[in-house]
Amino acid sequence: MTFIETENLNLCVPSKDNLSQWSEWINSFNVRNTVSSTLFPKTLEMQWSWIQNELNSKSRILLEICDKTDNTFLGVVSLSTIDFEKRSAQISTISPFKKNQKNRYSVYEARMGILRYAFQELSINKVYAEAYYPENRLYAIKNMCMGFEIEGIDHDCQWHNNEPRMSLRYFITKSIFKKKKK
Repeated sequence: MTFIETENLNLCVPSKDNLSQWSEWINSFNVRNTVSSTLFPKTLEMQWSWIQNELNSKSRILLEICDKTDNTFLGVVSLSTIDFEKRSAQISTISPFKKNQKNRYSVYEARMGILRYAFQELSINKVYAEAYYPENRLYAIKNMCMGFEIEGIDHDCQWHNNEPRMSLRYFITKSIFKKKKK
């Protein structure tokens, strides 16, 4: 079921059709290295239960990224920690680590679609994200190309292999988004 349409993508309500692929990504080393909430293994049942809980909450929008022409599952995009009082939310995406011609720009387009929805329909004013730094600096750079700006560095945000990890925080506001779209 399509929730948001973009030029080449349908951002769809999660279904069990793509659960196996989604769970495979969640359990992969590459995702664990970029998303701190994926440090523990998840079975298909655990993942589906989590998805259902998140869909029932009023603090997260979770959507599958699907190709408009053939419905190929390309990833997941999410707005979480939605705070209507502060008018803020966090954005996140998960997609295959290796990109091909079909999914190369899908994350960018999906993020633009959900940002548009956040600013126009939810009246959110600020969307933020975080990436481990320096190992995931390319994520931050790609987001800066979309209009995100650096907000700061979180030293010792997580410990990994008995070493502190640092993360880069970045954000985009509704007014920055409007200027960048032009």
